[in-house]
Amino acid sequence: MPDLNLLRIARTAPAALITAGLLLPLGLAPTLATAQTPTVVELQYSADVGSTFIDATQLVRRSDYVIDDTHGRRARVRIAGLPDTANLGDFQIDSSGIVLFALGAGISVSGTYFDPADVVASNAGIWIKAFDAAAAGIPKGVHCDGVGRWNGNGPLLLSFDTTFSLGGITYRPADVIFVNGGSLGSKLIDASALGLAANLNIDAIDAIGTNTDLLVSFDTAGIVGGVGFTADDVLQIHLADASWSKRFALRTFSGRWETANLDGLGTAPVSDFLFANDFD
Repeated sequence: MPDLNLLRIARTAPAALITAGLLLPLGLAPTLATAQTPTVVELQYSADVGSTFIDATQLVRRSDYVIDDTHGRRARVRIAGLPDTANLGDFQIDSSGIVLFALGAGISVSGTYFDPADVVASNAGIWIKAFDAAAAGIPKGVHCDGVGRWNGNGPLLLSFDTTFSLGGITYRPADVIFVNGGSLGSKLIDASALGLAANLNIDAIDAIGTNTDLLVSFDTAGIVGGVGFTADDVLQIHLADASWSKRFALRTFSGRWETANLDGLGTAPVSDFLFANDFD
């Protein structure tokens, strides 16, 4: 495994990360579903195509992500070193400021090739592999499309877009898997054991800093545990009893999702907006 301490430099002030466009409070908070715990102070999300989530004039590219206080304030954020043409997949922002993320297509940066099944660790434009798919034995053609962190600073959680077998274990697109060292470990979500439909693919995950619940988004509409959803909804699974609820319906946040599909998801216990006086 790479030494992520190499990237643990001082975090850039959130105001410097936000490149443009703050939507001032709208007066009405987005509709939230019944599951309200653990608390989500800031929601972070990205999509597979560019769209005007923030306002009608500002484009959020598919290489960007949005921070959202869930009460109407939103801002676009760029990841240092990520080309505008890249498709940012799922991501995790560690408390140290390191951004962990997957990409929709392979890319070479500073002489290193990052495969779509790798997880990139980046800070201030310095990239290393937090998960090396080839070293872990992930077959070529498989893409990593879910990246999270267990219990705040615990092991990586990953999901992949294609069914494959490794070491006698079959991994499915709706599985969520612990990373053990540089290898895949046990399943946190076992799609088959939970009876999830074979065509479902989890394409974004976040553990809300806990070991009790998980937020996920699927890349299509469907039903799990009696809860219907679209590709832009964020569902919550309470792990103790495998109960599902709809936590956020992002089309209630903005009517400008159009054909976009949520493919990146994160949360923060404290909002970046709180640290920027000019946002008040």
